[in-house]
Amino acid sequence: MSKAFLLAVLLLFSGESFSKEIALTFDDAPVSASEHFESIKRTEELIRKLRLLKVPEAMVFANPCKDEKTSVSHLKKYVEAGHLIGNHTCSHPRLDDVGFNEYSKDAEKADQLLSPLFIGQKFFRFPFLNESKDEKLRDQIRAWLKTNGYRNGMVSVDNDDYIVSWAINKAKETGKKIDYKKVEKIFLNHLLGAVEFYDDLAVKQLGYSPKHVILLHEVDATVMFIDSLVKELRQRGWKIISAKEAFEDRLYLEQPKNTYANNGIIAQIAMEKTGEKIAYNHFDELKAELVKALGL
Repeated sequence: MSKAFLLAVLLLFSGESFSKEIALTFDDAPVSASEHFESIKRTEELIRKLRLLKVPEAMVFANPCKDEKTSVSHLKKYVEAGHLIGNHTCSHPRLDDVGFNEYSKDAEKADQLLSPLFIGQKFFRFPFLNESKDEKLRDQIRAWLKTNGYRNGMVSVDNDDYIVSWAINKAKETGKKIDYKKVEKIFLNHLLGAVEFYDDLAVKQLGYSPKHVILLHEVDATVMFIDSLVKELRQRGWKIISAKEAFEDRLYLEQPKNTYANNGIIAQIAMEKTGEKIAYNHFDELKAELVKALGL
């Protein structure tokens, strides 16, 4: 076997192990009107930006019970723009708060409303990433997903993007002067830090860099700064891929025994291997930065 061949093989496997690929997913759509956006205008702005950024096939996890008369037609705009819709339950309950019967009925209602929008394999994402702290209940829901043709819409990169939107809306509501550039910098530092944290954790615990799925929300700050986030990711060597492609990674077929799911699948696998709860927990730090920057 020649040295040239061995080098080619090493380079091939190196490329697979550290490919730096990531898909965008957005939870809680359609989000209600806020201090910054009417609901439909926010959706249209996100779609516009994703098109200009040439972001392929994002996945939007929807709660259609927010307004049953308009939610489906509202969400249809994403499908028409080439993106995918996933089930995020109808009214966003927490599994551990409501139990199997109420939760599954809520998810079934969402399934019925969203069925005209589904394309191909159906995906379901747990609100709050709460798959239950009780193994029996968790396994009941896993069985429900399988019976109803769903895959778990897991995330590999968790973060707190929503708190930035809370902060700028609170500031606008109370008449504070908002330095959007400063807020954008805080937003980017938090999101990019989360991406690097979970990628490093994956390489350590899985032995490779998976096709990542980042959890974002259809909220004001994320929509306002999504172009900067995508551009910065690309500058750092990340390729934005479709959600469908990302979910083909073997990572998202894992079913760990432990119930530590609320920080994403990589943190859960790390828990399975090490017994430690490892996560990108920067909520308090992020909120403090925002409060200071906005004078809240």
